[in-house]
Amino acid sequence: MASIPSLTCRYCTVRRVTAVNLEAPPATERVKRTLRLGMRWKLLLAFGLVFTVFFVALAIWILSFSTNAANNRLKDTLRQLSEGGAQTIDGAEFAQLTAGAAAVKAGETYPASSGVLAGQVTTDPAQCSGDKPVFTSCYPAADIYWNQINALVNIRRTSPDAYPYTYGVGADGKLVFIGSYGAFGVSEDRKTLGVGIPRGAKYLRDVEAIIDAETLGYFKEGLTATTFQPAYSDTLGRWISVYTPIKDEAGKVVGAIGVDYKISYVAKVRSDVQKSLYPVFIVAYLLLLGMVFVLSGQFAKRISRLNAVTRKVAEGDYKVDISSSASAMFSDEMTELANSFLAMTKKVGDRERTLTQTVQVLRVEIDQAKRKDAVSEIVDSDFFNDLTKKAGVMRAKVKGLGIIEAGEEREKNARSNDE
Repeated sequence: MASIPSLTCRYCTVRRVTAVNLEAPPATERVKRTLRLGMRWKLLLAFGLVFTVFFVALAIWILSFSTNAANNRLKDTLRQLSEGGAQTIDGAEFAQLTAGAAAVKAGETYPASSGVLAGQVTTDPAQCSGDKPVFTSCYPAADIYWNQINALVNIRRTSPDAYPYTYGVGADGKLVFIGSYGAFGVSEDRKTLGVGIPRGAKYLRDVEAIIDAETLGYFKEGLTATTFQPAYSDTLGRWISVYTPIKDEAGKVVGAIGVDYKISYVAKVRSDVQKSLYPVFIVAYLLLLGMVFVLSGQFAKRISRLNAVTRKVAEGDYKVDISSSASAMFSDEMTELANSFLAMTKKVGDRERTLTQTVQVLRVEIDQAKRKDAVSEIVDSDFFNDLTKKAGVMRAKVKGLGIIEAGEEREKNARSNDE
């Protein structure tokens, strides 16, 4: 912007005006540089972040829901197995077992219902101890014992992943194991019944000698009502257990049945959900990002066109077509912005042309004022005043000489007339 100084003379006064410099700013001006990230990428990053948070939250919820559902289903299954199994065990016979009525006696023959031990003869109970016990010395041959063992085997056959066993209060008031489905004989991988060797807790084995204090508490609670033990781990894996009381016909609790179940079922459900869920989420995530990329490209293209047009306007080209730069099938904010900018461009162009004309008029007036001021300075100077005075004296002298010459001429003419 250039300022035009005030010019004052005796005949005119020109006020200070400001002329608009229509030229481009000097190249030496520094433009602040900032990191540029296009609108398209901003939208893609923003939606990508939103989709990421949404899918992660949804995946966590689905996994949590499926895990809880699997746990609840497992608990329902265990409850049905334990409560149903408790009803299949003869309470009166079980009471005899807890009292020691089926103690191992050497020389007895195992009944046909005793699985891998069927037909064998029991041996000295003392041989049941040690690192390599003699199995025929550990399990009774009494029918009432194998009746409840077969009830446990049926539970195992109903649910191959269940590990049922029974326990009760012994004659000394301590908890003792009565039997386990494994006494029937089971393969080493625990999948096939009636083969291999007898496994599981021995008859009247002290419970406290095998389990920890926490589990012992659940065992005791199982003598009063169906009790679930939360997931726990031991040397054989990770488990969830349920304990249900066994009652006689009078409703008296005579013992309890326990069912251990490997928690790998829940882990398998979770793994299956992950295998199905993650590919679907990844495909959906990529598809949504692709849609955002395409749509944001269309949006950014309109902004780019409008930006290119505004740059031309900034360079002084007010005749560009702004309205078509943000055209769309349906009018939106971009269309309104383009129309508003078009109206603003027309007004700015008109004002610039008016201002240019005004500046030109002011320049003419200023030039005229300068000339008048220069003339005034010359006329008002001492030198010019001296010249004026001298010129007046000279004009007076010339005028006097003219009068004298005129008088002489008149006298000369008068003389001529007299002659």
